[in-house]
Amino acid sequence: MRLLPYIISLISCLQVFSQENHKLDSLIRNKQYLSAWNHLESIESQNNKLEVNLSKIDLCLKYFTKTISHGAFAFNNLKENESLLSQRRMADQKMIPIKSFKINLILDSLINEYPKDYRLMKAQGDYYYDIFILYGKDWIKNKQEVLRRMYNGYSVAEKNGVIDYISLYALGYFHNLNEQSNQAIEYFNKSLKLDSNYAPTHYNLAYLYTEIDSNEAALYHAWKAYQNYKYINYKNDAGQMTGSLLGKLGRHSEAISILLDCDKLIPNTYHTYYYLLNSFLSLGRMSEALITAENMFYLDWKSHTINMDIVEFFVKTNHANELIDFYNLRLEKELYDMEFRGHVYLHIAQAYDLNNNKNQTLDNVEKARNSFSVCYDSGHPIFGVLDKMGSR
Repeated sequence: MRLLPYIISLISCLQVFSQENHKLDSLIRNKQYLSAWNHLESIESQNNKLEVNLSKIDLCLKYFTKTISHGAFAFNNLKENESLLSQRRMADQKMIPIKSFKINLILDSLINEYPKDYRLMKAQGDYYYDIFILYGKDWIKNKQEVLRRMYNGYSVAEKNGVIDYISLYALGYFHNLNEQSNQAIEYFNKSLKLDSNYAPTHYNLAYLYTEIDSNEAALYHAWKAYQNYKYINYKNDAGQMTGSLLGKLGRHSEAISILLDCDKLIPNTYHTYYYLLNSFLSLGRMSEALITAENMFYLDWKSHTINMDIVEFFVKTNHANELIDFYNLRLEKELYDMEFRGHVYLHIAQAYDLNNNKNQTLDNVEKARNSFSVCYDSGHPIFGVLDKMGSR
């Protein structure tokens, strides 16, 4: 009979916490994060400490304004037009009261007290996943230990049926880092069943499918990532991958369309120009190819990588003459900068060398040497490059 009053008391506590949870949800929905924290502090008791601390952990990981090594957190009540991201950016310039909340120690204590409540292991995974994303290798524990603890929390929770799309994504990411592609793909696909629009899952699947030359599958996921990413940098990366895959599949007009959108998102990037040049040349759209090559060239006219990419694209699409004209035009526009002219002659020599024209290769090697002799000391490494090209 002594059990009955305890059960009645427990049910009553749960009902009260459920009512308090509605208030908590309302505060969070209205971006009153400091009030939400204070509310949780005010209602915590021995009977509801498990539920309250799970809510506190969730609040800390999602809604902090400032954190100190994820062992102390600050919160703000935001106005309707304020964003949490903007508040975080300004937090370093402001004095904000910090709440000490050692999530790792609290979780260890609760797991010891409630070993069968696997929400705690899921929360442990969430905690270390957040640390991995925010701090990388710059946390108290090393990166490998953070990942191990993340994996341990999520994998134990998953084996006991406590999952969400983030935990399944993180398990896939862990396997991907450990070069376990099949397990990674399995977990990424499980994650998509819970949230089919989560961009990072699509992006990582696209990457894995490109590794095994499943370009159609990779394209599907790259496109979905591009559609769903909100942050411009990530969206641009997914768009570049999509453009690259469309090019590989011979769908160059579609590739150009999405790559031009990428150039609007983040103008003047090497990879966007790289894939655009490939598609323009493949379609024989020479005027646009030359404009793209010029944009690439002026990103860094000294760059061996950039200029060899330009050279190889033109040569492999049988446009060597247009390539030489392109570089000659650079020479016509710059008559006095001998360093610039030396590099252009070097790139022309590389183009002729790739096209197996020995005489023109040697002629332009000497022109490059003469130009560099004006501006570089005789011991400069560039002369070693020229000597190797001249002796081949």
